[in-house]
Amino acid sequence: MSGFPGSPRTMRGAVVAVDASSPLSRLAVFQYNPDQVVRTLRPRGAPSAQAVTSADPHCLWGAPVETFSLTIDVDATDQLEHGDPVASLTGIAPQLAALEMLLHPGVSTVVANTALLSAGAIEILPMESPLALLVWGPGRAVPVRIESLTITEQAFSPALFPTRASVELSAQVLSYNDLPASDPGYALYLVHQVLKETMATVAGVSGVAMAAADLAGS
Repeated sequence: MSGFPGSPRTMRGAVVAVDASSPLSRLAVFQYNPDQVVRTLRPRGAPSAQAVTSADPHCLWGAPVETFSLTIDVDATDQLEHGDPVASLTGIAPQLAALEMLLHPGVSTVVANTALLSAGAIEILPMESPLALLVWGPGRAVPVRIESLTITEQAFSPALFPTRASVELSAQVLSYNDLPASDPGYALYLVHQVLKETMATVAGVSGVAMAAADLAGS
């Protein structure tokens, strides 16, 4: 962020998991916004059970499959210079733990399932992760599934807590094709698409206006 006094304040991105049992343990607000976000969109393929015909290249089978990757930098230097007691004791371990908890089931669920197995339960269903959202400004809050976190710890305190690290995060956006209609993420994705369609319309109108202006001036 620029040090110029008149520069606008930049919002911070975040990955938030909506977990009523432990709301703060899965709230990862970025200390520094990534310099870039790499997004990849590809058309969704036809259902495997359905025959493919010559007309299928013109078919849309739903929302595109969108994945993204970004690198999150975490650094305790400023906090250590100001004598922050948490940073002095644990470095950036809490920030890294908040990101890692996006992939961990809750301990209470693990203990409950273990108790059920010990009691002779025939079937234990897979543990369900809470709804995770990538929040990148007011115009982009989409449900996601975290696919990988690659954490590179780069400096350490005398107690060997990391004090600087970079985290490569990869995730897939979950659309209405991936979520049941009862899931809150279903409606969130539809809102996201409505905003995108609105911006595309604005771009189209602006493009036509510029083309008309060019023709008028030629």
